[in-house]
Amino acid sequence: MRILLVEDEPRAAHVLSKGLREQAYAVDVARDGDDALYQASITDYDAIVLDVMLPGIDGFTVCRELRAQGSHVPVLMLTARDAVDARIAGLDSGADDYLVKPFDFGELLARLRAVIRRGQA
Repeated sequence: MRILLVEDEPRAAHVLSKGLREQAYAVDVARDGDDALYQASITDYDAIVLDVMLPGIDGFTVCRELRAQGSHVPVLMLTARDAVDARIAGLDSGADDYLVKPFDFGELLARLRAVIRRGQA
């Protein structure tokens, strides 16, 4: 399974990508929204783990743009923005799930498996 991890904070990107690789996922990392859109346009991913607060194009916009381009890749948003309005905005932008930081890594894995399953159906 190939995952695009979109995370601008270097330490978080390192920890998440390492953990995902230990679970046998192939992981590419994008540090901003522009890079995420570019990588998603040239590689077929099984899922995208997308931070909301990114430099330049934010995660909501990235997700809306992916959907506008016809992409059906499952998107799991990760963010510290825990307000109900932010969760609604994330899901309405086209995300398949929304997980608030801080989170348990086991829950991230379970949600990732779920969005991938739904995406394959």
